[in-house]
Amino acid sequence: MKNSQNITIVLLLVCAGILTAMLITMHVTNTPVARANTTVKQGRYIMATGTWSSSTDFVYIIDIAAQQMNGYVADRQGRRVTPLDKVDLSTAFGRARP
Repeated sequence: MKNSQNITIVLLLVCAGILTAMLITMHVTNTPVARANTTVKQGRYIMATGTWSSSTDFVYIIDIAAQQMNGYVADRQGRRVTPLDKVDLSTAFGRARP
């Protein structure tokens, strides 16, 4: 009985060691993570997301009625969100036809 308990304890320790090594490797490596870029339309707004680098993402919000686009850059390492210049879409792409 004591021998089977020792084998069980050794196997549990080996599993714990493997899991610990996997966690350490996952946090130490600087492998970029794949992210899906999304676009969502809700009412008169369109939101589009994108990835610039492994630590920098951006969001564009388009107001269809006002024909304006606002952009924001999210820097996860610096933990800040920086607004970009507002773009008037009617000026950038010409006046919309009535």
